[in-house]
Formats: sequence, C-alpha cells, structure tokens
Amino acid sequence: MKKLALYSIIIIIISIFAGCINLYNNNSKQTKSDIDNDGVPDHVDAFPSDPAASIDTDGDGFPDEWNKGQNQDNSTLNLIIDAFRYDPSASIDKDNDGYPDKWNDGKDQGDSTTNPPLEIDEFPNDPNAHVDTDKDGYADYYDIYDYGDLSIDIKIRDFKIINKVDFLGWAQVYFKIIIEGSEEEITNDGKKWWVLLNQKQSVNKVIHYDIPDNKITTKIIIEMYDSDLFKVDIISISDKENLSFVLDNVKASDVFNIESRGSQGVIWYDITYVKEEKPVIETFTRNYAWRFDRKYWRISLEVPVDTYNYYIEYETNRNPQNDPISPNTKMVSFVTSNEEVIENIAEELSSIAHDQGYDEYTTANFILQFVQENIDYELDNETKGCTEYWRYPVETLVEKKGDCEDSSVLYAAIMNNLGYDVVILFYTWIENDETVGHLAIGIKLEGDHGSFIEDKNGEKYYYCETTTKAFNVGEIPEDPEELLDGPSKIIHV
Repeated sequence: MKKLALYSIIIIIISIFAGCINLYNNNSKQTKSDIDNDGVPDHVDAFPSDPAASIDTDGDGFPDEWNKGQNQDNSTLNLIIDAFRYDPSASIDKDNDGYPDKWNDGKDQGDSTTNPPLEIDEFPNDPNAHVDTDKDGYADYYDIYDYGDLSIDIKIRDFKIINKVDFLGWAQVYFKIIIEGSEEEITNDGKKWWVLLNQKQSVNKVIHYDIPDNKITTKIIIEMYDSDLFKVDIISISDKENLSFVLDNVKASDVFNIESRGSQGVIWYDITYVKEEKPVIETFTRNYAWRFDRKYWRISLEVPVDTYNYYIEYETNRNPQNDPISPNTKMVSFVTSNEEVIENIAEELSSIAHDQGYDEYTTANFILQFVQENIDYELDNETKGCTEYWRYPVETLVEKKGDCEDSSVLYAAIMNNLGYDVVILFYTWIENDETVGHLAIGIKLEGDHGSFIEDKNGEKYYYCETTTKAFNVGEIPEDPEELLDGPSKIIHV
C-alpha cells in the first residue's frame, strides 16, 4: 500500500509538471501575438488592442503609451508613460546637443511606472552648447580645454636613498607611476639603478599622459621600490610611503622642481601641463553704421565662420509658421538670444546706450534704429530663390539683408538677451485671394509710448517695426492697413 501511495504521488507530481510545461508552451505561443503592432507581446501589453500604442505624438522618441520595452521585469513589463505625450515641443533640441529640451532620451528613468524622474536639458536655449573649438568631439561647455589637447608630462629627475631600505648598504631602485589606475614602471633602460646610501642619482625619465577632454581632475601616485620589492618611504606624512595627489586640470598650472623627502628616500620630480596653442579662428568682419539722437554711430563685429556655417547648415523648417505640429514653438526657436554672437553685439549696443544715459525706452529705439538701417529689406525669392526662408540672427548679421521675419527675429534676440520682455507679432490677411503676412516685434515697457498690443493677460507690448527707418517703438505703419486690425498671433519669446 505504501508503494502504491508513493507511485500515486509521483504520478500526480508529473501530471502537474506536465501541465506547467503545457501552460508555459501556451504562453510562449501567446508571445508571438502582437495585435496592435507596437512591439509588445499581447499577453503583457497593457494596451493589447490599441494601435495608438505605437503613436509618438510629440516626436520625442517615446511612444505615448510605451517606452520601447525598457525596464522589463521577467514576464511583467513596467510601463513608463510619456510625460509629454501631447507636447510637440518635447522633440525640440534648440542647442543641438543631442538632449531634447524637456527629455534626455530615456536615461536615468528610475523604476517608477508612471512618473520617471526626468533629466531636463540644462542648456535648452544655448546654441553654443554645440560649439567644439578644437574639433575633439567634446563641446566647449564640457571640454576642460577648448583650444586643443591637454596632457601632462611627469618627469622623475633625481633620487637618493638616505636610510637603509633593508639590511644592505645599497639599493637597486625603480619606480612605479600610477595615473588614474593605469600603472607604468620607470627603470634604467630595463634595469634597476644601483646606488649607495646618500648617492644622488640622475633619472630624467618622462611619462606622458593624455588627459580626457572632460576630465576635471587627475589622480597620480608615485612609488619608489628597492629591487627586492621593498617600498621606499619618500614622503614625510606618517603611515604613508608613496606620493599621492590630485591635479586640478581646469586650472592646469605647471608645477616644477618639486622635492619629496621621506624617512628612507628623496625624490625630485616635475609635472608639466602640455597645451596646444589656440587655433586661429576664421571670422567674418562686419561693420555697421546708423544715425540716432543726431549722432552717427559705428561698430564692428567678428562672427566666426564656423558659427555662421552652423546656422546655414542647420536642418530645420525654414517656413516655421506653416509647421504642421508646433508653428509657434518653431518660430520662437529662431530667436537665439543666448548665442555668443548675439551676446557680444547686445553687450556693445547696451554699453553705448548706458554711456549715453539712455533710459529703457530710448535704448529700445537706439537698437531698433540699428536694425532698421543695417539690414537691407530684400525678399526671400530674391536672396534665397524660394518663397519663404527664415534666417537665424547670425545669418542676418553676416548677410546684412532679409525680409520682415529676419530683421524682427534679430531685434527680438538682441532685446531678449538684454532682459526685455519680448513677443512676436504675427499678422496674416487675404490679398488677391492669397494669404499674406507680416512679422513685427512687441516689447513690454513702463509708461506710455504709443501704439501697443495687449495679450490675453492684459499685458501691453509696444509695436516695433524693423523693416523701415521711419518708425520708433510704439508706431504702427498705416500701410498696409491690415496691421491696424491687430496680429493674428501674439507669441511670447
């Protein structure tokens, strides 16, 4: 009876196991089913019948309801819901550094299933984040030395044994230098230096180390050994025998004629930072002249050729007002207020205005006149061979020509850089059965300065016409008369 009972139990266990195998196989078959074609098997898909699960409304690389299957936990796939699923601006990368302004392509998401911690781009409006002066693959913002390669030479000049390392009256010496964990020996052409006590020995051996371009510090250890593997004490700090220190690569100051003395030995060494010379940067020189306040003004501007070429070659919609997803955001993206070239010219214009004692309103007119007189009004079909081509401010400054959107965007960038509250005024109307338009700028000023536009919050923005010399801040042209009816859009910068 006992054997029969035992056999029965075995049979039951085998049956259960076989059932598990069958169940597993059934589940395996299920994994091949993906009804909504979103790349997630139906048996673990939270949206198995929802074709919308593959939709990425804002174009940021994260489907609205799924994160491409990351953070899988066995048979359960944790969902990371797109935090910006209906926000087209989530795909915008104004500074072109590879990190969308509102999202960092999925890094450091944590383990939350609905609200992953986001790493917001630190520099979303800084077009200079892409600049790489020395062409080493590291943007200048992250590069500790913008103008070339940075390295160090570590030279052991001399040493001396001043006390016995062991029972012998001499030593056979060699060195180890460890830089950021990488070890290298210094020997006398493969041999040891044989020295008596208090005999100063010349070495003059150099270790060269190429510093990674984003490495802020470099840790160095220098060790001195006797041939029988006894470490020689070469530092005065108690409980330590070797030199250990951290260099500040940002300061990158040279260190010479260093002596370190311990209980058994003395070492003389040099550390030298090696820097490449700053490359010659090819630039465009542009001169600007205009009249204001009964005076004649002149300034010059140097624009790096690489910066100009960057904007010329930048792949973007040059007809942003007709962008199918986010026209307002696309238009604002042309106002590159933090571009270094814009910062330079804004600073110079502001400095002149300050020296003249101009107030906020007069400064706005002073800079408006600068734009009006230095940017020749020319249509895109004449200068670019196309109906519509929005220039970035750097392009406009170099080419010194453009139509209403080009001069307006330039003025907006300068004024925004100087801290003015700026809006884009976008006008459209029908003319000869065709939709035509105009772009101008509004700036917020204290006091009464003529014609203004009110936004939905009741804030006043004074009209600024950039295409002609005849108008001050707060003066709206009567031709075309459609401008007097107000803008179709007020777009905050």
